[in-house]
Amino acid sequence: MKLVKYLTPESVLLGVRAKDKDALFELMCRNIASEKAAIDAGIDQQMILEAIIRREKQSSTGIGGGFAFPHARFPNMNSIGVCLALLEEPMDYASQDKLPVDVACMVIVPEQKPTMALKVMSQIARMFSNVDFAKQIRSAVNGADVVSLIAGSGVNLDISIVAGDIMRTPKLVLNSDMALKEATRLMAVSGITAAPVVNGNTLVGEVSTMQLFQLGIPDFFTQLKSVSFISDFDPFEKYFFEEAHAKVSDLMNRDFCVMPPDATLMEIVFALTVKKYPKIYIVKNNLLQGIIDPPLVLERIINI
Repeated sequence: MKLVKYLTPESVLLGVRAKDKDALFELMCRNIASEKAAIDAGIDQQMILEAIIRREKQSSTGIGGGFAFPHARFPNMNSIGVCLALLEEPMDYASQDKLPVDVACMVIVPEQKPTMALKVMSQIARMFSNVDFAKQIRSAVNGADVVSLIAGSGVNLDISIVAGDIMRTPKLVLNSDMALKEATRLMAVSGITAAPVVNGNTLVGEVSTMQLFQLGIPDFFTQLKSVSFISDFDPFEKYFFEEAHAKVSDLMNRDFCVMPPDATLMEIVFALTVKKYPKIYIVKNNLLQGIIDPPLVLERIINI
């Protein structure tokens, strides 16, 4: 099933000028409401706008890299509606990576087929990650040219969702030579429980709060059912002693989960739930590409 089946020249908006996110939504909702998928389902512009705003309030659909993906699900739809907007000037979108957005793809999908939205998002994002292809699309003079380019790219919605489609850029990356005290401070400020450790861009380890907590816990504690008889023991005494002298490389864990960008959704869920890894690190040619953790899966799969 090709993306161009749902994308017409009229549903491609070029040189869009919008003062803010709300103005962009109104423009795109007006366009998508005129599509057959919305008309056949009896969905009007206001209904779409309200659903888009409701979803946006849950979390920003600015997924990073200058790309936004406003979307909504409707119970009576039999097809999907797509509107692609290329902005004349990048706009603030409160994106996850804090970067402005210059490409937005709005999608409405049947409630019973939520992964269709994710497949559209992943395919559009893949296209714009190709610098040469993105340049061709941005230089197009009309919607028909954009549709023709996308048709020629062979974008297919029947493919499986893979790690590269849902990963995000890490909030924090640690260096192996960094002082442990600085690393823990950065993790606290960033509000994360595990962070990758790199040399250059090569992934070499992971530091997690679990490791930090366990630093001062004797091994035999893991066999105890209660610690009431030693309730006055200070579990962080050793940590504070070690902290003054240690580097990240002294404590980092080398048993972490690494997957390629084409890892399947089943492999991802298995690693997070059965193997109980706090994060999955997506690596290509030994270089860190992104991360996947349970909150991200909730956001981009379950809450799509």
